[in-house]
Amino acid sequence: MDLQVYGMRNVMEQATTLIAVDTMSGGKATVHHGSVAYLVGGDASMNAAASINTDAARAISAEAALPLADVGTNYDTQFLRYSATHPEMRILFCVTRGRYHIVARRSAGIASVKDLRGKRVGTFPRTSSSYYLSRELAANGLRENDVEIVGLAPIFEISKALIDKRVDAISIWEPAAQAGKDGIGDDAIELNTPGASDHYFNLNSTAEKLANPGKRRQIVELTRHIIRASKLVKEKPHIGCEWLEKATGYERGLIDRAFHQHDYCACIAPNQLDVLVNQDQWVAQEQGRAPRTRQELATLIDNSVYHEAVAGL
Repeated sequence: MDLQVYGMRNVMEQATTLIAVDTMSGGKATVHHGSVAYLVGGDASMNAAASINTDAARAISAEAALPLADVGTNYDTQFLRYSATHPEMRILFCVTRGRYHIVARRSAGIASVKDLRGKRVGTFPRTSSSYYLSRELAANGLRENDVEIVGLAPIFEISKALIDKRVDAISIWEPAAQAGKDGIGDDAIELNTPGASDHYFNLNSTAEKLANPGKRRQIVELTRHIIRASKLVKEKPHIGCEWLEKATGYERGLIDRAFHQHDYCACIAPNQLDVLVNQDQWVAQEQGRAPRTRQELATLIDNSVYHEAVAGL
C-alpha cells in the first residue's frame, strides 16, 4: 500500500480509519497526523493549534512540506475553508458523525440554550465546534454576539476553563466535552437542539488523485475497509476504544465514556450538499469572501468511489 492517508490522530472520529489503514496495509501503514490541508499544500496551522498527544504527531512541524496526502479526513468545516481556493478538492463520503452538544453549568443559571444569553461560552475558533455553537444559538433565537464567545485551544484547555469557572458552557468535540462534564459532575447539563446542525467527518481527496487509476483503486479499497471497520466497532465498541487509546494517549475510561457520542456510519450523507450550503455562509463570512452557490458546492462532492466500494463488497 502506497496510499498516503492523513487525519487528526487525536480525534475520536478517526477510529475506523485507523483500523482500516492498518488492516489494508497489513500493519505496515497508519494514518499520518494532519488536516485536509495536506491534500492541497495549505498551511499546517491546525496541527500546531490542536492538542497533539503522540510522539509521531509532535514530530510533525507546522513548516512540513505540503502536500503529502492522497486522502484525508476532516469535518466539512475545514474542507470548506481550504476548498475555497482549491476547488479540485472532493468529499467522498461520511466516515463518522459526531453527536455534538453543549456542556454547561447548571449553577450558572443554564437550563436551556436560550439561557446562554450573556454567558461565557468556550470553543475552538474556526472549527466545527464553533460552527455548531452558532447553529445552536440560531435555532434558539440567539446570535453569536448574544453570548461572550471565548476562543480557546487546545481542546482540554476548553474543558479546564469550564471546570475552573472561567466559562459557563463549552462547545467542543469529544473527549473534551466529556472531560468537562466529568470535571463538574452533577452541575453539568448537556444541551442539544434536534435538527439544529448537521456536519460530517468525511474522507476527502482531489480530482487529480481520483483520476489516477492506481490511486483510485486503493482509495476504493480503503473505503471498503472503512465500511467493514464501521460495522466492527458498532458490534464491538471496545475495539474502537482500544485503537483510540493507542493513537491518542487519552485515558481509556474517558474514551469509553465519550464513545457513544459518535456514529461510525461510513455512509453517503443524504443532506451533505444542504450542509455545505449552510456552512459555507458561515465560513465565507470568516474568510471575507462571498458564499459559493449551490451549484459550485455540488461539484465538490464525488460519491462514485463509495458506490464502487459498496458494489465490490
